[in-house]
Amino acid sequence: MDTVKVRRYDIDWLRVILFGLLIPFHVAIGVYWSTYGAEINPNIDELSEKDEFEFVEESNDYTAESISFTSMILHWMHQWRLAALFMISGMGTAFAFKSRTWKLFLKERSQRLLIPMFFGAWTMGFVGSVILGDEGSDPVSLSISFALGIIWRSLVFWIPIFGKLIALGHLWFLWNLFQYSLLMTPIFHYVSKYPNGDLVRFLRSFFTTPMCLGIFLILPFILSITEFLFKPWFPGYIGVGYEWFWFFGFFAFGYICIIAKEQYYDFLEKQRFSITFITLILTICFVWLRIQQHDSGIPYVDGGWLEDGIFHNKMTMLACLIHSFHAWFWCLTIFSWGSKLLNTPSKNLSYLNQGVYPFYIVHMPLTFAGLRISTNMGLKNYPAVILSTLFVFLTCYLFFELVRRTKITRFLFGIKEKKLQ
Repeated sequence: MDTVKVRRYDIDWLRVILFGLLIPFHVAIGVYWSTYGAEINPNIDELSEKDEFEFVEESNDYTAESISFTSMILHWMHQWRLAALFMISGMGTAFAFKSRTWKLFLKERSQRLLIPMFFGAWTMGFVGSVILGDEGSDPVSLSISFALGIIWRSLVFWIPIFGKLIALGHLWFLWNLFQYSLLMTPIFHYVSKYPNGDLVRFLRSFFTTPMCLGIFLILPFILSITEFLFKPWFPGYIGVGYEWFWFFGFFAFGYICIIAKEQYYDFLEKQRFSITFITLILTICFVWLRIQQHDSGIPYVDGGWLEDGIFHNKMTMLACLIHSFHAWFWCLTIFSWGSKLLNTPSKNLSYLNQGVYPFYIVHMPLTFAGLRISTNMGLKNYPAVILSTLFVFLTCYLFFELVRRTKITRFLFGIKEKKLQ
């Protein structure tokens, strides 16, 4: 049986679960890392402008440099969460291209990625800035800001690093995904045309190498090479710098997994416990590496250590290896156990899958709103995270129920056309 033609429910379930994790993760980094500013961090009392600057620059209590238990959990999640989503996207591409021409594929990619990206950037980006207090309060100034935002976001989004940061925000994922799909379309087309050709046989061979070297060593080492080459120059952030190439690797490897057909799933079934054991060892290595970064002040995990006068040394090389192998093996662990436990159909799965893009697009400004509510209520730490997360899930659900009911809103939020249930 051709695995590519068979619906894999585990991939759908993992897509829903991993996108769902975005909400508590983004809420938590607002509480524990002050990612969105001290003014909506429930853990921080009111600060003067000078104190706020010093806090963000120097404090380790509620910034991303913290190595508290909660902060380390967030760092650990951050290493594999997006990598796994890009792998799932690559897997989905393998299924999608099987029944489409390259022209139809690119047309659908444009509609399902670029339309929601632009619409979300224009609307949700503006709403987020309003909630953060970056816009005026009178209708005229708000209208002008919204109109100007559409123009400047549309003009600068493509500029490397700077453009995505200020114009797309959390929607950078869709832009990266479109670029990866566009760049790999010739390969997708070739594989579709020659499904048993030399290239496909070569890709499948990664899963049949002696001692699992193809999957356990070669592919994660390729990921490490992207870090060796690009990580010294600029820290990885919202899919720019070395992360652009790194996530491209995960996307391509996800595609390879599905093209490999039975070899991929046979490999996961046979090596599940070996994968899990190696992953646990690498997790210990990652925790050690994060502590080394905290103690030395050198961003071994994050990248951009040229600012410290270092291009590469033994520690930075080791850091690149640990970081890539740790993320790769966590992805393998997730997919191996997912294939065993989640490959079951459900009446709710189609509904949840439709909600992925709307939840993703609108959750960021709602996260700001949830954090502001928790701040105003005087909640801190876990109570603030729990309340804000529940608020975001509830409001995202209500929003999804609204936009799924008309053809135009389904189109704008990337929902596939299906009959309402």
